[in-house]
Amino acid sequence: MTPDLTRACHFCREPVDPLDHTVYRRAVGWERRGLSETRRGGSDIVLRELRDEYACPVCVARLRAGLDARQESLL
Repeated sequence: MTPDLTRACHFCREPVDPLDHTVYRRAVGWERRGLSETRRGGSDIVLRELRDEYACPVCVARLRAGLDARQESLL
């Protein structure tokens, strides 16, 4: 018996495969504020928690464009 690897998109509830490289996974982190010389151009996140919330690329593109991912276009 193979495990069911599909999950639903957090916004549109369409099934997504968490192993697909185009699917986004929610990550929550804590950032330690460092001085510019200590950061060296990289991220200074010291702790990161991954949650089992996934989003499809279409919904993420809508969010980046400033649209509500749950609202369909009326055009």
